[in-house]
Amino acid sequence: MVKVERPTIDIGLVCSDFEASLHFYRDILGLEIAAEVLVDDEGATKFGLAPRGFRHVRMRAGGTLIKLMEIESPPARRGEEFAAGVRWLTLIVSDVYATYNDLKAKGARFLSEPAPIHAEGEDPVAGVVCAVDPDGLLIEFVQL
Repeated sequence: MVKVERPTIDIGLVCSDFEASLHFYRDILGLEIAAEVLVDDEGATKFGLAPRGFRHVRMRAGGTLIKLMEIESPPARRGEEFAAGVRWLTLIVSDVYATYNDLKAKGARFLSEPAPIHAEGEDPVAGVVCAVDPDGLLIEFVQL
């Protein structure tokens, strides 16, 4: 078993349009920039992170860091259709309805309006709604 030292994880997002992603996460979602890091070609390839050096901007989401990657000649935008791999990130919020209204006013695109949900075997959830980031990743907002 892996002994994890922190109760959160960091996640790296490869951005097809770095400026659009930075705008979404910083200006629309309001995440704070924690750090900017340059990874050289050797570090990027040695650890299999990328085919060449890159910059990433670390955005603080609670105790988690969302790391936006800026790389020369980035890959194309992923589709929004259901596929293997990371599909969504979940952020727990105190008021999903206020979050929805605030982010929609700032230009966030949502797939629906917020609504309560009940999954079998789980406690009912007061509200859930999903926004879409510039690369098609769903950002799920959940009010417990």
